[in-house]
Amino acid sequence: MKKLKRTLTVIIGVVVASQIYFGFLIQDFTIALSAIIFSVFLYNYTELNPIVTAIVTGVSTTLYRSVWVYCSNMDIMKTIKVTTPEIMFYATFGCLFYFLYYRNKDKDLTKFILSVFWCDFISNVVEISIRTRTNGENSNMIKALLIVACVRTLVTLIIIILMKYYKSFLVKEEHEERYRKLILLTSSFKSEIYFMNKNAAEIEDVMKKSFSAYEIVSKNNYPGELKNLTLDIAKDIHEIKKDYIRVMRGLEEMSNEKIDVEHMRIKDVISILEIYTKDYIVAKKLNIELDFKVECNFYVSQHFYLVSIIRNLIFNGIEAIDNKEKGLIELRIEKQGCEYIFIVADNGTGINEGNLDFIFNPGFSTKYDKSGSICRGIGLTLVKDLVQDIFKGSIHVESVENEGTTFTVKIPTSSFRG
Repeated sequence: MKKLKRTLTVIIGVVVASQIYFGFLIQDFTIALSAIIFSVFLYNYTELNPIVTAIVTGVSTTLYRSVWVYCSNMDIMKTIKVTTPEIMFYATFGCLFYFLYYRNKDKDLTKFILSVFWCDFISNVVEISIRTRTNGENSNMIKALLIVACVRTLVTLIIIILMKYYKSFLVKEEHEERYRKLILLTSSFKSEIYFMNKNAAEIEDVMKKSFSAYEIVSKNNYPGELKNLTLDIAKDIHEIKKDYIRVMRGLEEMSNEKIDVEHMRIKDVISILEIYTKDYIVAKKLNIELDFKVECNFYVSQHFYLVSIIRNLIFNGIEAIDNKEKGLIELRIEKQGCEYIFIVADNGTGINEGNLDFIFNPGFSTKYDKSGSICRGIGLTLVKDLVQDIFKGSIHVESVENEGTTFTVKIPTSSFRG
């Protein structure tokens, strides 16, 4: 099925390209773009047998051209005389290509180009010989056909080189896109691991309290059922702790430490975030404008955590904008003295003054999704923890209801030195 589809592609491509031509040397002999396109197809579709493909293509092109020629002269014999020699061009081309290149085990572009040159030249000689014998003309045109073969082969080479360049460009773009996704995914991954590590300490504290409760119940004259219940609770918490730590350690081993030690420029970090955010806005059909300005440049080693901080603040703003007619997310990064200042502002619904003191608390959230379930509420908690614990910085928030919110993160320049 794949070969059939590609054969049909060759036929259609060559037939269309055959309409771009100019008359040459003798009557009814044309130099067309189709030979170039046919050569390019042979280079890319290596699984197609060139002899079979050439004959099928030659017959198809001839039939197509015959329709137009017959419509112009209404003479079937003359039409056959004019169009059928073209089949010999493709048949000769395919046979020569098969023996000169297709059967060759060591294939490269140089051998391909040389093969195409000789295939083009000899096939033209065969076709024009048939035509001169048919119409009685006799011309010495070897030099001209050599020039035609050279030109068409050169054009073929240029097209193939451009295609290779374009493919390498696409591969590069794909690699960059994968790298951006890897950075963002790893950022979320490591931030969750960081949060889990903090939770592990809390689980340890709860486990200690549960064992203390069991000891108190054991030392006093409490019912046996209560004693067994407190022991079961202590055991269950201990098992949960072990499973939690096992999962957490497994996730840590999966994280990409090799990328983690690499430094990234802050402008590259923001570029990744900007592309990701724009894609999100387009996908969600949001009417939000981004205004990102990085007024300084420096290297960051803990870039995964910084990505998590900035991304959380940006998406916190996007969620706050809600259904505004025109949303705006602003990001400013600048240096003031011995600190780098990160400012993320939005023109969203703002935060109630009574909630400002609680927005960094674990589990606190003012957002509900459309299904009615409350959000986890760890985004801003995680941001604050990362700013303070990883970068030794501080975070401040200012908000006015129905006007917007501004988060200001200050991090010492020493926190970004490798």
